[in-house]
Amino acid sequence: MLIVSSFVLPHAGGVEQFVDTASKLLAARGWAVRVLACRPPEGTAAADVTMPSRFLPPGGWPLPVGGWRALWREIGRADAVVVNGSRNLLPNIAALVARLRGRRAIFVLHGSGAPFTTSSFVYHRLLGSAFEWLVVRLTLRLSLPVSLSRAGVGGARRRYGVEAAHVPYPLRDLPPATHRYLRRDEPLRIVWVGRLYREKNPLLAVEVVERVRRRRDATLHVYGSGVLWDELWKLARDRPWLVLCGPRSWGEVQEAQDAGHVCLSTSLRDATQIAILEPLARGIPVVSTRVGDAPAHYVSAYLQRFCVDAADPDATAAAILALASSYPHHRKDFAANANQLRARHACGPERLSSLLEIAAFGEPDE
Repeated sequence: MLIVSSFVLPHAGGVEQFVDTASKLLAARGWAVRVLACRPPEGTAAADVTMPSRFLPPGGWPLPVGGWRALWREIGRADAVVVNGSRNLLPNIAALVARLRGRRAIFVLHGSGAPFTTSSFVYHRLLGSAFEWLVVRLTLRLSLPVSLSRAGVGGARRRYGVEAAHVPYPLRDLPPATHRYLRRDEPLRIVWVGRLYREKNPLLAVEVVERVRRRRDATLHVYGSGVLWDELWKLARDRPWLVLCGPRSWGEVQEAQDAGHVCLSTSLRDATQIAILEPLARGIPVVSTRVGDAPAHYVSAYLQRFCVDAADPDATAAAILALASSYPHHRKDFAANANQLRARHACGPERLSSLLEIAAFGEPDE
């Protein structure tokens, strides 16, 4: 089985984490997995095969410029192909090559299908939309579309006119959370994890914590990298409570989230929201904006109060303060929620493996 993705670890992002997680989980189920990706400028990539590529500014859009024989050969050797990332060229080319070589590709859609209202006009809204109409719609119709979020299933229908199968995001083994207390006079430790881009909206997190600090002492620890780093760095210079921690490994992120009292997501546009799914699945309290699958991650109706409207710093700050005001009680509620969330996503690896069998060997009655 061949997994194709423009980006893989150590490049940070949800797609990269999924490729790594899926590779390990499918290998444990007996699949011989190989990964093919664009070759990053630094030359380091968690892939078996990399293709020479250029990364076009300003967004670093990956453009493969060589390695076509390797792509043809790897797809020909595979029983099934899994491609990731609808707006990147390599996965779409791989899906077309799979069709030519008589292989069925599973096309994993990682987005929600929401409009790119906060992104570059030329890169995302003009060129990206043209690419979707001219290329992505065709390759999706030649593939088996799969969405890792329920929001993405509806988005695929609206944006591309296709029906995508839903695969609950396959969670890897998560370390247990530390039972943490919050004293009345203790600074509230808030952890934000994600790419430093407009759609993830880390600037709103700073605004939110400024409001929280009007009522109680709090710190904000930001993990990630991206185009907003310099802007955040300027804010941090006169805000000692704002700590920029940079990009970290998956294990280090798990430790950072466990060390916090609450995780915060201020995303304006998202799908699975892995940055909150994982801490929630560990029972760590999370306050999040209501985008993508975030509302569904709060399985308990009682916890829905901590999933707030996007771009509303007052509501987000109020949710954090409400959580802190009765922290031991809410921590127990999040622990119960975690059990239900893990059960819901436990079928993800098996569901993905079943779809691979269909792609490789056909329907059971064929």
